[in-house]
Amino acid sequence: MAVHVQRSIYNIMLPLVVAAARVAAPFNKKIAGGLEGRKGIKERWQTKASELDRKAPLVWFHVSSVGEFEQAKPVMNLLAERMVSDLAIALTFFSPSGMNYLKRHDRSKRIPSVKFIDYLPPDTIRNVRYCLDTLKPEMIVYVKFDLWPNLIIEASERGIPQVLVSGTLSPTSHRLSRIARAFYGDLYSRLNAIAAISDEDAERFRKDAHGNLEVVTAGDTRFDQVCRRIDTSTVKLPSVLLEDERSFLIAGSTWPRDEEIVIPGFSMLLQQFSKVGLIIVPHEPTSNRLGEITRALEREHLPFTLLSSLNEAESIDVPVVVADGVGYLAELYKTGCVAYVGGSFTTGVHNVMEPAVFGLPVLFGPRIDNSYEARKLHEIGIGTIVQTPGDFEKEIGTLLSDRELLQKRGEKGSQFIRNHCGAAEHCVHLIEKYLKMNR
Repeated sequence: MAVHVQRSIYNIMLPLVVAAARVAAPFNKKIAGGLEGRKGIKERWQTKASELDRKAPLVWFHVSSVGEFEQAKPVMNLLAERMVSDLAIALTFFSPSGMNYLKRHDRSKRIPSVKFIDYLPPDTIRNVRYCLDTLKPEMIVYVKFDLWPNLIIEASERGIPQVLVSGTLSPTSHRLSRIARAFYGDLYSRLNAIAAISDEDAERFRKDAHGNLEVVTAGDTRFDQVCRRIDTSTVKLPSVLLEDERSFLIAGSTWPRDEEIVIPGFSMLLQQFSKVGLIIVPHEPTSNRLGEITRALEREHLPFTLLSSLNEAESIDVPVVVADGVGYLAELYKTGCVAYVGGSFTTGVHNVMEPAVFGLPVLFGPRIDNSYEARKLHEIGIGTIVQTPGDFEKEIGTLLSDRELLQKRGEKGSQFIRNHCGAAEHCVHLIEKYLKMNR
């Protein structure tokens, strides 16, 4: 199918998708949040843009949600440090999850150079022309794979440099399908450069694109963000937790399917190891989720306490702690000896870098194709796939019985993460190169 036909179909379908979102909004909080956040968006854009200092070049960073924002942060930080006052950054989100995270839970605070923050309107031709006319960016930086066709095409026709950082194109991506390949290949070719996370991703981008697109392997900026967060963290955990001499297993970002593995598996471990504890950190600690975890622990006859209650406690006299807040998972990993990272029985495994950088061997379920670092940790023997409570008990039991093996695996994983830091430097170099060419 010709690319121009696919573009026409995209522009015909887009209003229908927006209309469908409005119909679905009463039944989906995330969709409703995205629509609510976009009310009055053009007026807000106009007001915020009028307050920008037009003496400084404006670099527009667009991210989809929380994960992409975390990838963008080290790049924005380093770019701001390099250019100091001679820079303004506009930051837009697609998902309300990312915007809400920035407002409520992001402890990095605002980067001084970020002068504009809002949602990205729907990718209609009229909207993107409005956005470009209003912001007048010297450059647009996309993160990972959140590329919007009309925005890319319009910016390309206006001669605005565009760069994709932490670019990923997995071998199973729908973007490599017969129908989508030519369409996305045309979009990649309209960018000036792509900083891919690996040589394999870079090669797949090169095969699909054409023209003068520059493709380099820069690495994944998430490694930089993890190291930066760990090295500069000011989060304080309850002292009673830090003073506990038990070997804690940290189950992070869990979903119900993960807890079906972790909780019974831990119950079996307790029969062999008396000085072991479990900290469960659900992906979303809502009242419903906390209720599900409570019932699962009760079925295994495992007493527990909430993390929030430990500030006043003198000791922890139960085997399980359940985190009932957000924003401190990375620091909790520091208290553990082994980690289980959730998500790999649903959409895909969550962040395995945080436990690994602390020297924790990592366990997860079978769905790890979404995570380059999880695949690599699995390949080098630091990450282990478990699919049953028995697998969980066996793998962790082996590590607890051999402290030398536990330490060696942990050190190898930590070194792997540290060795991958530095991607932000490569990305900023690429951004500066094309920014200078446009000034």
